[in-house]
Amino acid sequence: MIHPKNILVTGATGLVGKPLCQALEQRGHHVSTVSRSQNGDYQWDVDKGEFDSKALDGVDLVIHLAGETVAQRWSDPAKKRILNSRVDSTKLLVDAILKQEKRPALISASGISYYGIQVDGPVDESTPSGDGFLAEVTRQWEGAAQSLVDAGVRVAFMRTGIVLSREGGALAKMLTPFRFGVGGRIGSGEQLMSWISLPDLVSAYVFAVENENVDGPINVVAPQPASNLGFTKNLGFVIGRPTIFPIPAAVIKLLFGEMGKETVLSDLGVLPQRLTKFGFQWQNPDLEEALRETIYSEPEP
Repeated sequence: MIHPKNILVTGATGLVGKPLCQALEQRGHHVSTVSRSQNGDYQWDVDKGEFDSKALDGVDLVIHLAGETVAQRWSDPAKKRILNSRVDSTKLLVDAILKQEKRPALISASGISYYGIQVDGPVDESTPSGDGFLAEVTRQWEGAAQSLVDAGVRVAFMRTGIVLSREGGALAKMLTPFRFGVGGRIGSGEQLMSWISLPDLVSAYVFAVENENVDGPINVVAPQPASNLGFTKNLGFVIGRPTIFPIPAAVIKLLFGEMGKETVLSDLGVLPQRLTKFGFQWQNPDLEEALRETIYSEPEP
């Protein structure tokens, strides 16, 4: 039996936030949103440290998705925005939650980049943090909620892999060249990619909302990572195009710099050990099936 919750969401208009809010409302939960613009039910200004405290009145749980996009050239100002948007917004939320007489739980977005750029062997939630800018970002991002954890409030960190969607993210960028028949493996193609379909990501958040024993770090990925070569071949097969034009690692580094090295060239085979232990059921655990469903399914109304 589902017990309806009052849920506050940041980043509600994003790739994950929009379908997640719809899914939560369909299951009987009441969703309100906080935004930098007037489009949200409540407003905040992270740079100025301003947050409408009324947003937390009667709230059972906060889902924190807001943050500057990683998919950009990493100039020093961009890196500062990427880090500060996550850390400062989390601190602002945590400080507001700690002032509440009844403190809502927090489910925060995070990333598998916590584990670094390259790790030998399988990675699970017990694996220590690794090297790289994004690893440092996720350490500080999660660390910004530590005072909430210390206060005994339920906090879950959703360490997410590559999200399969036509609307945004890595797959959306790959589709155009692949459809023109000029897609191929990146670098050696041996690097592992840990992925999840957008419907499964949304379902994982709903699962975390409705299961109060879900806390701490949660790897939100499909059960089986794929090599970049395997991903490439599956994508080409699904859309009926050849995949014979490899992109050398040197080209990726030239085009995207540090960002390319830490994203498309990273080698992380991440396992969703805790989601599996909690009994989560994937809708799209198979990569070919997930790609076909993502590319050819009807868009949400």
